[in-house]
Amino acid sequence: MTTSTSPSAAPGAAQATGGGLPGAVAAEWTKLWSVRSTWWSLIGGGLLMLLTAPIIGSTMANNKKNSAGVAVSEVAVNTVYVAEFALIALSMLVITAEYTSGSIRTTLQAVPRRGQMLAAKNIVAGAINFVGGIVLCLIGAGVSAVTLGDKAIADGGEILATSLRMGVYLALISMLTIGVAIAVRSAAGTLTIVFVGLTVMPVILQASDMSPLVWLSDRMPNSAGTHFMNADTSPYGAGTALVFLLLWSVVVTAVGHQTLRRRDA
Repeated sequence: MTTSTSPSAAPGAAQATGGGLPGAVAAEWTKLWSVRSTWWSLIGGGLLMLLTAPIIGSTMANNKKNSAGVAVSEVAVNTVYVAEFALIALSMLVITAEYTSGSIRTTLQAVPRRGQMLAAKNIVAGAINFVGGIVLCLIGAGVSAVTLGDKAIADGGEILATSLRMGVYLALISMLTIGVAIAVRSAAGTLTIVFVGLTVMPVILQASDMSPLVWLSDRMPNSAGTHFMNADTSPYGAGTALVFLLLWSVVVTAVGHQTLRRRDA
């Protein structure tokens, strides 16, 4: 989290011993909210959404070839790929800050079951990212509705549905990020891998013009996330997109878990 506060120093960190998964979740919740980086990550995500949504919304409106308006929920979806990295940083630091400070040893002593420890971190970070996703969508849709004026298409039901889907998407991206972080243990390495996997690889695969690689690019986490949050029906539906997101998150988490069991602290 921040250099000024060590997660191991948070009250209740040792209370997870013998408390099972609920105790581990309570300890992780206390640790996460006891450091300033959590608040800064959430504030940063909100500011990124607030500042970027008007730009992306205006670009989308200018690209329209007719007088049709722009759905503010779609603007929020397109903007979240900028703002999401603030929440990715939050999820990453849940693991990497403890390895940097050495407090991971205390955590593993308090929660000796590695899978339980990883599950607790995923539950807490995922819950925060879920709520954060809802808030980010509402911010993006709200500021777009104001800045686009009569070009804005604001459907309350669609905005609510999109905000819930955005929350689910960011919770799963949080899970994926923690899986990478537990395997890499480095903040720089984790951020690089996640950034390349989410933003760079789909573009490279799409540009290859090779059918299998183009097919894969449209099933990468960000691409699947777009189809899921927009509730697309082509090339596949939101349900299928959610399955792809789940598969990516579960597979990466499984790799991280196996790495943790093999190398430990």
